[in-house]
Amino acid sequence: GLDLEARFITSAFEAFGCESGRTVEMLTQLQEGLEVQREHQEKLVTYWLGQHEVMKGELELMLSMANAASEAESIGVTELQARFQQYMVMLEEHEEVEDRMLFPMLKSLFPQSAEDVDRVLDPERHKGVDMLNERVGRLLQQLQERHANGEQMVLTTAEMRRVVEALEKLNDYMVGHIRYEEEVTMPWLKQTNALSKGAGRGKPIAV
Repeated sequence: GLDLEARFITSAFEAFGCESGRTVEMLTQLQEGLEVQREHQEKLVTYWLGQHEVMKGELELMLSMANAASEAESIGVTELQARFQQYMVMLEEHEEVEDRMLFPMLKSLFPQSAEDVDRVLDPERHKGVDMLNERVGRLLQQLQERHANGEQMVLTTAEMRRVVEALEKLNDYMVGHIRYEEEVTMPWLKQTNALSKGAGRGKPIAV
């Protein structure tokens, strides 16, 4: 009877050892997966913030170009329009990152962030962006068409002011637009990073 009991205990320990080994392996794989997820989250946030800086830089550059001179040849209507079109492509890509990746990730990790994220995604905020972009694009297109037709390319003072004022309003609006997005979402995004490291599990302070 003792021999049978000893064999049973030995078998139980071996089974426990195998199960423990599988558990440790599973936990190791889980930890590695969480680390990869954390790295992906950090890269996404870094990329998003980098896009903000590039867009602000492009807007400032276009405004400088428009302020450089009062003659279209000096302004470089073709170059200015090309830069604006590149900016628009960049803006579309940026909004895709926000709508399909960044903000859904935030809502998934922190359902309580939904109200803050929805304020950022408010269509009324984006209507202002669209309206100002359309105004700048329409003005530059008109000037470019005039240039392509070989018409007089010296801008009047009024025309020059329309170019500059349109870009000034767009620049000011976008700077505020970007600042608001960051102020509202960064407390949550920082918490995402802390959560992935296993720390700071308290509710973030929503700005």
